[in-house]
Amino acid sequence: MSDTADKRRVLIVDDEQNIPVGILKTLGKSGRYYTKHAQSGDLAIDILAQEPFDLVITDIKMPNSKAQGVDVLRHVKEKFPDVGVIVMTAYGSTQVQEEASRRGSLLYIEKPFELDQLYSTVEDYFGRREQAAKGAASAAPKESVSGVIPGLQLMDVIQMNCLSRVTATLHIKSNAGEGIICFNKGNITHAETASRSGRDAFFEIVTWQGGSFDTIEQIPPTVTIMDSWEQLMIEAMQQMPDTPTPTDEVVSRPKVQVAKTAAKDDVGDTSKMLDRVLESARAEAAFLVTHSGFILDKRLNTSRIDLTKSGDEIAKLLPGIFSVSKAVAGGTLTEIVLRFADKNIMIRNVVGSDVLFIVISPSVVTSGEMFKAIDRESETIKKIL
Repeated sequence: MSDTADKRRVLIVDDEQNIPVGILKTLGKSGRYYTKHAQSGDLAIDILAQEPFDLVITDIKMPNSKAQGVDVLRHVKEKFPDVGVIVMTAYGSTQVQEEASRRGSLLYIEKPFELDQLYSTVEDYFGRREQAAKGAASAAPKESVSGVIPGLQLMDVIQMNCLSRVTATLHIKSNAGEGIICFNKGNITHAETASRSGRDAFFEIVTWQGGSFDTIEQIPPTVTIMDSWEQLMIEAMQQMPDTPTPTDEVVSRPKVQVAKTAAKDDVGDTSKMLDRVLESARAEAAFLVTHSGFILDKRLNTSRIDLTKSGDEIAKLLPGIFSVSKAVAGGTLTEIVLRFADKNIMIRNVVGSDVLFIVISPSVVTSGEMFKAIDRESETIKKIL
């Protein structure tokens, strides 16, 4: 132990081999890390009882392990509160969304990631840890969640905070500036930068590229934002980089005569829009989703569908679908229909945007009915965007 006592001690937990081997090699190059691999959550818990670690890097889902990543998170929280955790997770993991509001000292990194990206996250964690040990952060408020966001597209972080119904302040630092976004029981109540506050500050922050964030477990009493977080997300999308240009538009089908149009005061209300889709398509669930799998809004019309789980699983399909499109030079997605014994699922792109309607209807409902229901609301979503 003597030759490893002064090294940063990291435990990697994953039931597969490829990613852990890559992490072990990457951290090993610097000579500053002592690393060990646990092939299951159960083994990780045993190893933690036998020797000390400063940081645990764990996959959140391990099919070949009885104890999952969340179990490792909870064990570390209860037994080793000073040990940091990096969660390797696919985008939109419901388990992480639920756990993030309860777990202190949590970092996370979205799959797929580059090993250099993970190395930077690990270095950032130890930099903060060592600075705090020197007393530089002794007077700082307690951090609930901290981490590094490559590319700093904050939509996933904001969604996690909203769905977890947290009350906290997200402190963002980037080359473009520094700002805060405040959450009260999941509602976005305030945002502030050096020159702006309220909605304007929120929309400025979500355009920043690169940086880091801290979540502080307190919020100021100031309330400058009254909109629902779903509506803020939709408006923020047009501020985000890499928005498809008109040359990316797909060729639309002939317009369908609209029997029922949105009332003027309904424009901008995605919930009412999805309610109309549910009614017109006799649907059981409807989602408004970005190409990256971010769920802007969702509506349910039956208790037989797990809205969160179904949304997560459908969102997981999207990266593969768009990868296929690139591989075959298929252009922008137009429409996909999945037919099951009891359900039909239609995924349809809103022309000229990176937004998808996803509608789940009973198998007796034809794809034509589903298309009409979506098409008549497409103009509404374009106005919002």
